[in-house]
Amino acid sequence: MMKNAGVFFSLSLMLLFVLCCFMLLNIQIEDYSMLQRRTKNDFETYTPVLYVTNKIHSYDEVNGVSVEKRDGQKIIKLSDTKSDTYLYRDKSKLMELCVIKDMQPDFTTGQALMACDDFDVKQDKNKIICEINGVEFYVELRSGWHHEKKPFSFF
Repeated sequence: MMKNAGVFFSLSLMLLFVLCCFMLLNIQIEDYSMLQRRTKNDFETYTPVLYVTNKIHSYDEVNGVSVEKRDGQKIIKLSDTKSDTYLYRDKSKLMELCVIKDMQPDFTTGQALMACDDFDVKQDKNKIICEINGVEFYVELRSGWHHEKKPFSFF
């Protein structure tokens, strides 16, 4: 009788250990899945925002950044001395097209960068206001600040 009680206690302890391991593993799997979903959401939400912001900053010079409307869609045009780069949305993708300066762009040949469900952009003085994937943000154009500077005075 004592022998059976010892075996029963050992098996019960082992079963309890296996159940605790299973519960811990299940919790870790759920946490990992949630982390994957959050990482994917952050990537899809903020990567286009950061990409557009950095592109605008890299072309921030007088007449380097403008917002245009072509074929009913809003486009960011980034210009330097040799080329024009266009950022726009096509078929749920953020697209980029780079052409030689003053060449007529063919927006069907742009390069798909990443997923983009929403893309709205407008220009307000020295500011580009964008909404991408539900995130609204603006980029200050530093190159235009010299137009609004007032003379410095102490009074």
